[in-house]
Amino acid sequence: MENKRVTRRDFLARIGALGLVGLGGSALLSACGGQQQQPAHQGMSGATAEFSCTDVSGLTPEEIQMRESLQYTDRSPEPGKYCHNCQLYVPAPGPNQCGGCQLIKGPIHPDGYCTSWVQKVS
Repeated sequence: MENKRVTRRDFLARIGALGLVGLGGSALLSACGGQQQQPAHQGMSGATAEFSCTDVSGLTPEEIQMRESLQYTDRSPEPGKYCHNCQLYVPAPGPNQCGGCQLIKGPIHPDGYCTSWVQKVS
């Protein structure tokens, strides 16, 4: 059986990484909400909300590459295909905030789109 001791260097590196994640999370929250803005789901009527969910500062290069390879965008170029009506969308905790996705990491705009969009089953 292999001994899996954590060295002081590993411990400090992990604590530092947690601090960066905390900073990234707070930046993400401040970028995705807190200001008076239009309702998030106005994309269905043609107008779009004014907030952005493109801050990827807390993501790894691989997670950013995944977003890029799936061509994620905050504003859907496809009529009727929005993240908020995608089967993979994880709803935002409140209005004017970014949601999530079961497939890609990071903030997801309700009016966004990626090439893996799948119609939500009611």
